[in-house]
Formats: sequence, C-alpha cells, structure tokens
Amino acid sequence: MRGENGMEGQIISLMQQAMEAAEIVDLSYTLEPGMPVWPTHARFGAIVYETYDHGELSMHRQLSFGEHTGTHLDAPKHFFKDGSSIEEVDVRSVIGRGVRIDAGFLKPCESYTLKMLQEFEKQHGEFRKGDIILLHFGWEERYGLGKEAGEFLKDWAGLGGDAAQYLLEKKVSCVGTDALSLDAFGSETFPCHHMLLGAGIPILENLVNLQKLPVFSYVIGLSNKIKDGSASPIRVIALIEKDAQKASGHGETGGPPLTKDEKGA
Repeated sequence: MRGENGMEGQIISLMQQAMEAAEIVDLSYTLEPGMPVWPTHARFGAIVYETYDHGELSMHRQLSFGEHTGTHLDAPKHFFKDGSSIEEVDVRSVIGRGVRIDAGFLKPCESYTLKMLQEFEKQHGEFRKGDIILLHFGWEERYGLGKEAGEFLKDWAGLGGDAAQYLLEKKVSCVGTDALSLDAFGSETFPCHHMLLGAGIPILENLVNLQKLPVFSYVIGLSNKIKDGSASPIRVIALIEKDAQKASGHGETGGPPLTKDEKGA
C-alpha cells in the first residue's frame, strides 16, 4: 500500500496548506421557497415527509425544483438537442483560476463588449486557457424572495456576442454571471448561449458575493450528476488569500476606475 510520501502525499499536503491559508467565499445562493426563477421554470418547493415534531426518529423532506434553480450550471443540452447533458460536462469545468470582471457601470439591458474585455486585459493581463470568468453586474443587490424578487427578474445587463466569441477563442473553461442569464435581458438571439454552449463551454448563472472577490481567485464548483440534465444547481466557492479584499483596494462596488471608453459606453 502506498503511503503519503509520493505524488499523492504532495497533492494532499499542497491542498491542506492552501485551505489553511485561504479565506472561502461562498458564491451560491441558498435554495429556498420563494427564490426567483425564470418565469416559465418550476419553483423551489419542499414537503416534509418525516420529522421529530411528529414523533419520528429523524427528519427528511422531498424537494422539487427546476434544473436552472438558484446558482446553476448550464450544459450544452440546454440549447442543443444533441449537446452534452450536465452529467457529461467535464467535472473540471468549474475548477481553476477565477477572473472577476466588474461591469456594474453598465445600464439595464446593455452588454459588456469586446472592447471592454480588451481594456480589462490591458490592466490585469491576458486571459488564460482554463480561466473561469466571473462577470459582476451588481445584480445580487436586486435579489429577493417572493414579491421582493421583481427587480431581479428583469433588465439585467449581459455579455455581448463579440466578447463571448473572444473568450471562446481564449479557451476559457466557463463563463459566469450574477444575473439570471448571461445574455442581456430582452435578447431574442441568445448569442452567448449559442456560442459558448455550442463550443462545449458551460455557463454559470445566479452567482452571489462576487463583490467580495479580488480580481483573481481560485474557484471550485461541482454540479449534481443528473442524467440527461440541461443544467444543475451548483455549489461554488472561491479561495482567496486572507485579507485579499482589503489589500486589493476594492470597495463594495469593486473594480478598477472606469476608463474613458467605459464611461462613454
């Protein structure tokens, strides 16, 4: 039997050191009744089947929800009949360097463009193969339960088609947003979904706490393994250095100062 002195031991040691040195930021919403979903999708619900309150020895519930509930990962099958379903998506798709892009300056229904992406690269360096792109539109500020969710369900900004094509060429692993969809509200062609999912790149939607991240972090996300699924709720975390947010100089809105081009966008 092999011990912990070889490569396996090195991996375990490195992972333990990273976890001890890191602060963990939860990027997923809690699944609960009343949470906002796309108008045509199933709502989240829970039925208690056993409970100590009724004299049982344990408690369990039956859950009911759509595949695109809460923070979730879209699989290619969401838009392509013959595309990969969620259990076929590479498990490493949401494991890697996270790159947070602040786009909170955009007006409702606007798109983050290729020119903006390239300006971001000038300030922070080029995107790498395998990066997980996290677009922060500040949409979680509109999040709410039940009737309080109305503003969250409309007018969000999104990623432009030219920018999606650029990220595709950069061979990123996944692209995410804190809004209900990566394509801007009102889109009738869904360019991001067609380009990215069509190339086998999954899409993360309904992320939360992106304002707590520095520009770069290490992201880990694992979706459920649902047969023939078009998507799955996902638990996503980001590992950042302790006090990284304070050291980065980002406030609640986060991000570098707007360029002249961005202010005029």
